[in-house]
Amino acid sequence: MIRCSERAPISWFQNMHRCAVASSAILLFSSLSINLACPFSRIAGSSQQDSRVAAAEKIFAEGQQLFAEATAVSKHRAIERFSEAAKLWHAVGDKRREAITLSLIGKVYDLLGEKEKALDYYTQTLSLVRTVGDRSSEAATLNNIGLIYDSLGDKQKALGYYNSALPILQETGNTRVQAITFVNIGLLHDSMGEKQRALGFYQKALPLLRAAHDRESEAVTLNNIGYLYDSIGEQQKALTYFGQALPILQEISDRRIEAITLNNVGYVYDALDEKQKALDYYNRALPVLRVVGDRRMEAVTLNNIGLVQKAIGDKKKALEFFNQALELRRAVGDRSGEAITLSDIGSVYALLAERQKALDLYKQALQLSRAVEDGSTEASVLRRIAMVESDRGELAEARINLEHALTIVEHLRTRITGQELRGSYFASVHEFFESYIDVLMLLHHLDPAEGYDALALQAAERARARTLLDSLAEARGNIRQGIAPELLERERALQQKLDVTAEKQARFFNSNHTDEQGIGLKKETEGLLIQYQEVEAEMRSSSPRYAALTQPVPLSLKEIQQQVLDSDTLLLEYALGDQKSYLWAVTPSSVSSFELAPRVEIEAATRRVYELLTARDKHIKFQKPDEQRARIAKADADYASASAALSQMLLGPVASQLEKKRLLIVSDGALNYLPFGALPSVFAGGISDSRPLIVDHEIVSLPSASALSVLRRELMGRAPVAKTLAVVADPVFEKDDERVKGTKTGQRRNEGPKRSIEMRGTTDLGIGESLRLTRQSDSDEVTRIHRLPFTRREADQILALVPEADRFKALDFDANRTIVTSPVLGQYRFVHFATHGFLNASHPELSSIVLSLVNRQGAEQDGFLWAHEVYNLRLPAEMVVLSGCRTGLGKEIKGEGLVGLTRGFMYAGSARVLVSLWDIDDEASAELMAHLYKAILTEHMTPAAALRTAQLKVSNDKRWQAPYYWAAFVLQGEPR
Repeated sequence: MIRCSERAPISWFQNMHRCAVASSAILLFSSLSINLACPFSRIAGSSQQDSRVAAAEKIFAEGQQLFAEATAVSKHRAIERFSEAAKLWHAVGDKRREAITLSLIGKVYDLLGEKEKALDYYTQTLSLVRTVGDRSSEAATLNNIGLIYDSLGDKQKALGYYNSALPILQETGNTRVQAITFVNIGLLHDSMGEKQRALGFYQKALPLLRAAHDRESEAVTLNNIGYLYDSIGEQQKALTYFGQALPILQEISDRRIEAITLNNVGYVYDALDEKQKALDYYNRALPVLRVVGDRRMEAVTLNNIGLVQKAIGDKKKALEFFNQALELRRAVGDRSGEAITLSDIGSVYALLAERQKALDLYKQALQLSRAVEDGSTEASVLRRIAMVESDRGELAEARINLEHALTIVEHLRTRITGQELRGSYFASVHEFFESYIDVLMLLHHLDPAEGYDALALQAAERARARTLLDSLAEARGNIRQGIAPELLERERALQQKLDVTAEKQARFFNSNHTDEQGIGLKKETEGLLIQYQEVEAEMRSSSPRYAALTQPVPLSLKEIQQQVLDSDTLLLEYALGDQKSYLWAVTPSSVSSFELAPRVEIEAATRRVYELLTARDKHIKFQKPDEQRARIAKADADYASASAALSQMLLGPVASQLEKKRLLIVSDGALNYLPFGALPSVFAGGISDSRPLIVDHEIVSLPSASALSVLRRELMGRAPVAKTLAVVADPVFEKDDERVKGTKTGQRRNEGPKRSIEMRGTTDLGIGESLRLTRQSDSDEVTRIHRLPFTRREADQILALVPEADRFKALDFDANRTIVTSPVLGQYRFVHFATHGFLNASHPELSSIVLSLVNRQGAEQDGFLWAHEVYNLRLPAEMVVLSGCRTGLGKEIKGEGLVGLTRGFMYAGSARVLVSLWDIDDEASAELMAHLYKAILTEHMTPAAALRTAQLKVSNDKRWQAPYYWAAFVLQGEPR
């Protein structure tokens, strides 16, 4: 670094930007200045030599002053002064100072985007610093040369230079520069789509930079982590990291990097469809980038403004901004950026129906993206080419290009070891699969006998629940074996911290608090969760057993028919699309495919049915009891017509095939919230029947057909556990509960009728991007976590069905974390939880089952079993039942479905999980569970058949005829 002032400046440069459909936020590189003592030490010599040294010092100082002015004109003048100084240093034989000056010339050319000239000067610098034996400056120069090769698209050569710098930095103990090199290596891996490796290098760099008090470098690294999360569709996480970077940059008055971060924030808001907010951020960034002469960054921001103009329909303005960006990108030698802008210009011409012009531009972009090894951009361009070909009726060509794009996508996916990042990335590229399915179904329409619809079904399976498939394979792989003890200890420590903060956050909703306290606690919890996820990913990366795992491959049609179905079973698999949706009906000997309405129509109808089904869960402030009864009665009446219309939409096309006894439903989007068993039956010819589908069918939900096959393979040959039933129910939540020693009965609070934690005010429970539902409490007062009286009756009724020696009960204070996390529950075929559920739809790892929150003396204790902890349980059960509210919900991830508690129990070993889709009624649920276990344990029905029987019996009770009372529970997993 240059030590001519107290502050040590680092210039940060943009890397590649993501091209899902267009260019994105900016990644930042770090360029290093080599060591320079200040003031200069005099070199003994003649008076003529002294005068040349003095002149060189003066000219060099002038160059530094011009460089600091940070405008394009001043930078060119700085080059002139540095060049004069370099000649003088050469003349007096001061190779070290000559090297420093040449390095600064290279740095200025790098800033101006003249990469080849920068490379030339850095190469001269490297030779000189090696001659004088300056190891630290040698490492800095190697880093800078790596940056140049990376920006020119030669990734492997760049990585070679970075790796040459690292051992020198370790030798010299320069941890700060080592951290910066880590950042640059991370950027390189990010540009190649290796997100997990990139994140690992960023996380290595951060503590080193903080220890060195290098605020600027810390801010840049935070920016790059934000960029990474944005590139895989995790916009909220991205905003969190950008939000950490901006105050640092404002504090140190680094306007250039602040402008870059503002651009990145704008890009996130664009992705969130807040176009005006995105434009505001871009327009704040653009003039600053022009003032400092950063043409490369200016081009990115111009391109992003063009994207917004295109999105709002102003194609002329979009082309103006894209063409400005293209000119700049070519001027600075940004080949990757040039590919992105060419593709974006092509997309405008495609909208204008100038298809040949669009194709020409796409092909130029494709050639460039391949030259710079940018797989993400290459895949995106291939998809755009395929869309034009599809519009022109060239379906065979479109299919080939989409298959090439999907090969790239699948390859990039496998380079991410973290399950959360992998799922987010796959969701961000889900449109590739949608386009491929559309093309295959168009081919099927033209030639029905060629089996294109079967290939489309296989593509739908490829796009579905892939992280679940991976995790099921991983669960049996014992991936912790062989991992370094210190990494396991980091995981354990982080898990403990996460449990503590998550418990505080959960209890928070049950106490008086300020909004500021809530925001602070939320940030702390989310920060720990991110660290925990990163450690988990690092463990997978370092696990020899994980490396040896074979990634499960989604099934073909023939494999589905052979491995999943039997003569009594019909598979119904849905795929929702922007233009058309699809349904496949599969038996062991046939497949039929149908076009359905677009996603927006299906999801609107589904949202309406869900709202009507759950009208009893909505509490409107100040609404009188008779007004509430009238509202619910109207919802029940409206449900009949709304559900009949939805049933015709979803099941009408396949009505003639619904004679099968068992239906396996693979849902998509909003359909994951729909209890199909509550829909009215439909018959051939469009005739509807008021009888719900459950009357004639067992219904099981599946994340994918392939997931069931993997689950069966993992269960095959597993020895059955010895005992029958374990019940965890009726925990103690409050210190004034009558069961607490010394508490009088009269002090107990009134019990609530729902098995969920109530929160004050209007609380967005995140019931999916598709449904966007909001739940309201009827007052702004804090509501306590109440005892659920019917869970005790539920437990007693089902335990009575099993001999005492063959059962286990954990009631009252025994319904606690210690018992649940012990090996005891793993000895039972059926494990039943009857208690409150706590849903965190933003962070499904922090959803939980609520156990006893106080001990026998009334002292508080940790009583939350978190979803991330469920993954560490060993429960080789036939079925786990989560008899609480919304236990089947979670974070909706495109292609993955609802990610929450259910997956944790499947990972832990359960063959099937019974969960709920809304806030269940306490008494009706207790009755349903009694019927369920009676059918399983005394009548020896399968769980699917038993659930159908139990739901029918509850629906026949006049008190509970409305589907709200009996339809919430759905079975996921093994249907047989």
